[in-house]
Amino acid sequence: MRTQHRLPLRLLNLESRAVPAAFADFDADGFGDLAIADPVGGIGGSVHIVYGSAGGLETSTAQHFTPASFGIDESIEPDVHFGESLATGDFNADGFTDLAIGIPLEDTGRINNAGVVRVVFGSPDGLTPVDSQIWTQDSRGISNSAEADDRFGSVLAAGDFDGDDVGDLAIGVARENAGKGIVHVIYGLPDVGLSAAGSQVWSQNSANIRGTAEIGDNFGDALAVGDFDGNGRDDLAIGVPAESIGKLWAAGAVNVIYGTPVGLKAKGNQLWSQDSLGLEDEAETGDRFGSALAAGDFDGNGADDLAIGIPFESFASFIYAGMVQVLYGKGGRPPVGLTAAHDQTWIQMTAPVTGDVETYDKFGQTLAAGDFDGDGNDDLAIGVPYESVGNADEAGEVDIIYGSEIGLFTIVPQPINQTSPGVATLAESMDHFAAALSVGDFNSDGKADLAIGVPGELLGTGVDATTGLVQVLLGGGSGLASEQNQLITPLSIGLDDSSYFGAALAAS
Repeated sequence: MRTQHRLPLRLLNLESRAVPAAFADFDADGFGDLAIADPVGGIGGSVHIVYGSAGGLETSTAQHFTPASFGIDESIEPDVHFGESLATGDFNADGFTDLAIGIPLEDTGRINNAGVVRVVFGSPDGLTPVDSQIWTQDSRGISNSAEADDRFGSVLAAGDFDGDDVGDLAIGVARENAGKGIVHVIYGLPDVGLSAAGSQVWSQNSANIRGTAEIGDNFGDALAVGDFDGNGRDDLAIGVPAESIGKLWAAGAVNVIYGTPVGLKAKGNQLWSQDSLGLEDEAETGDRFGSALAAGDFDGNGADDLAIGIPFESFASFIYAGMVQVLYGKGGRPPVGLTAAHDQTWIQMTAPVTGDVETYDKFGQTLAAGDFDGDGNDDLAIGVPYESVGNADEAGEVDIIYGSEIGLFTIVPQPINQTSPGVATLAESMDHFAAALSVGDFNSDGKADLAIGVPGELLGTGVDATTGLVQVLLGGGSGLASEQNQLITPLSIGLDDSSYFGAALAAS
């Protein structure tokens, strides 16, 4: 009998072939690369790197990292969730993308589940464990201190908050301080990597930050990086999905902190909820606005926009059907940033999105943005990992909405699941297709490709069975095509064991 897993709620310099800086390219060969995590496989979890080529991702040269790759005795501390979160950026400005790996259940000394982040640096030979960095809340120069069950590193996002062309890293610690939550920001230095110098800790208790820190808010449970005011410096969106709005418990909110020449600063920060002036819809108990975030320039105006997942939004008797809300960014003088003007709400069964609004679909559980059709406007991928497909419960689906000069808009809806033409697997119960999403340009054709994690997919039978795969859809002039896809399984990259392969992905 098939074991059924219920998806945990938490759980890129070649002439004309230059990969956009936003995509991971660990060996700087001009082709985007993909990191795939199995945080519960083996003893402590694992991360696997698949490198890009003219033909797409090349499985024969895959790399494999586990805690043992860094000299850690996995038998002493098993189940650390190595790779539960991933983020990519060039933290030492050497031209090679680096990988940050969240290990939220790793102990710090005798402090259980305090959490650790390890940074692995890129090179001409790809990622190498040599001279990797390790960060905890007890690292020298880092404010705050490690405590039991903080789970430092459970959420990661990379950007350039001070505009110095060196990558910086934001680390969510949503369980800190009885779940009030904090976010650490560690800045990159050329030839050094991440440095504690100038590091920051943000919370709703930080001076002049909007909102009030409350027990169980989960500030930092989702993160997204984008240049919302178009000034050339990245800004940080922070999900606070359990924030109460008035008397509405866990209605959810998003804090936005803007980048400056000296890094993130509180000046002009914003707090958004569904009760913010001018937004469509309204806050309701248990919606968890801000559970997922993705930034992209959907209208091509030079300022990034923010998609906000609200997977617990309900409609009448349809509990947790889910919704996505989009706020548009604006630049100019003075910089404006995200505004309520022209905001959009997307649900299933509302054109151009197809499908039925159903209980427990959780539309918007995952999000990713990229320009799949190469028209200069980013497009939005919306994960619905609990969607039923035919008779297969929680098989999963991803819905694609395309960008235009007026924002997200399409007359041709594009739902993709494992019954779509050309997709090489079958939709089965508990597959959780689209439980993780990431965007890269793996064949360097100038159009974004979409990697889709399917961690519940069962492959094989009996003792030889493995769980999880990654479906990769390649972009083209007409957008993503399910007929142009690659299937990455544990076996295809040389693994004989996996438990939740594809639960986390990083290509950008």
